Amino acid sequence: MVVRLTSVLFGLVTAAALPSHAAQLRAYAGVVAGNAQGTGSIFACATSGPTIGNGWFAGVAIPTEGFSGCNLAGGIDDHVAASGPLTASQTGTAPMVSGLGTYTGSAQARADYWSVGVSTEGTATGGTSSSTYHQAAAFASFTDTLTLRKTGIATGTAGSTDFTFLVEGAMQSLSHSPYAQQADVRLGIRVNGRYIWDSFMATTYGSADTPYVRGGATGLPGSFAIGPGSLSGSALVTSTANFDIQWGVPFTVEVALLSSAYPCCHGASNSADFLNTALLKGIVARGPGGEVTGFDVLAESGAKLGPQGLMATVPEPSTWSLMVAGLAFSAWRIRRRQPAARRYRPAR
Repeated sequence: MVVRLTSVLFGLVTAAALPSHAAQLRAYAGVVAGNAQGTGSIFACATSGPTIGNGWFAGVAIPTEGFSGCNLAGGIDDHVAASGPLTASQTGTAPMVSGLGTYTGSAQARADYWSVGVSTEGTATGGTSSSTYHQAAAFASFTDTLTLRKTGIATGTAGSTDFTFLVEGAMQSLSHSPYAQQADVRLGIRVNGRYIWDSFMATTYGSADTPYVRGGATGLPGSFAIGPGSLSGSALVTSTANFDIQWGVPFTVEVALLSSAYPCCHGASNSADFLNTALLKGIVARGPGGEVTGFDVLAESGAKLGPQGLMATVPEPSTWSLMVAGLAFSAWRIRRRQPAARRYRPAR
């Protein structure tokens, strides 16, 4: 029997992990489809698990022997870099159990500093067995190191922080009763490697079931609307985790947006489209006297951040100089050409 770890697809890890202090982006898209067919041992292609670890239980669950070793379709598009934006995309289709019907899935991911997005989709038209794979998963993340500073607050002073993101998207699930299926989206945040806090969670189960959705520690957030098998809308969600920090001392922030679509069978399908989200819209900072305003944020990634979140990039002085010089040159050429135009104007 295939051992699957879908129950911990987005598991919460409480064990401490060493924080990474290097700014980094990751965009992952994976699709696995087909019936695992191993050779040799009877246990071949019988054990599988998610392909992303380090606390982020995400990604497609594949056999330890891999795609080709188990005759599975699809693949993994996984990119890591220090600068972005990064994108990843994957599709796959293959017959389901006994060759009756097919599974087709797709996944996309987009990663930039303080702005990430994912989407997954899958449709199944056949039955399943313990060796049938039919999943699409996407993962977009970044790691950045921040330092919060405020005149009058000494370096090393204990404080806390939270992050507000704009999350917007839609999910839909069409199922075939009585079989179960699931699609998930989660926005997780981890500070200094201590634990993952889910700032946004949404799950659809089937066309007749009401989706589960919450933001931070609250219920239905923002303008999200839910109905049987579907949800859509947008919201500002705040982590409400009270992450411990020290003023003037760098701390590492990891943010990941994860999605998985896992349709069951017989005409079932599900999708989650959050590719244009999530975007940092605010940083909450606290000191000994409570919430602090007007503080400065330094980011190792070079992102322009402030209490209002990710700010529009302002051109450097050298860029402004080039722009002004270009405009002056254009104006000079226009003035220079005007007399010539008048000189050769046809006589009436």
